[in-house]
Amino acid sequence: FEELETFGARMQKIASENKKELKYVVETKIDGLSVALEYKDGKFVRGATRGNGTVGEDVTANLMTIKSIPKILNEKIDIIVRGEVFISKENFEKLNEDLEECEKFANARNLAAGSLRQLDSNITKSRPLDIYIFNVQESNDIKFTSHYESLLKLEKLGFQVNPVKILCNNINECIEKIHEVGESREALTFGSDGAVIK
Repeated sequence: FEELETFGARMQKIASENKKELKYVVETKIDGLSVALEYKDGKFVRGATRGNGTVGEDVTANLMTIKSIPKILNEKIDIIVRGEVFISKENFEKLNEDLEECEKFANARNLAAGSLRQLDSNITKSRPLDIYIFNVQESNDIKFTSHYESLLKLEKLGFQVNPVKILCNNINECIEKIHEVGESREALTFGSDGAVIK
């Protein structure tokens, strides 16, 4: 938290020098597999994992099987978004229920990642994959004045956005909300391995 206070002071200095209002968003860090989704004229055309960090792995066919990914947006725009593919705690437990001990999946994150990278998209389709979108990567059609504004716009476009997105006025509010996120972590329907400040 000392590092956050130092970061907050630095950001406040930059905001003051540029006469800009400073706000933060605290979000849960979803424990899954990050993907980018590309839309052309409002239609989902391509999706990829981070791959090796330079070149992503094309998993479009498998992403097409995820019901919570909109295939057509509410506006005909070109946009690339980033989200986290995951399996809910409840669905993970249901999948493991009927398996022998030696066949059980180790954790939801690895199951989601493995399911998304299947060569046979029918296997992917049989798994209860879900996604929360958390960022706009690129869009020439829409200009945003803040990250929080972009999240609200993503919801209007038809995306399922990270449900934990808390707008904060300063770094002290962020620290307070991080404590709250930590305390409510077990109640979340998805796995979370921390908090992110943007």
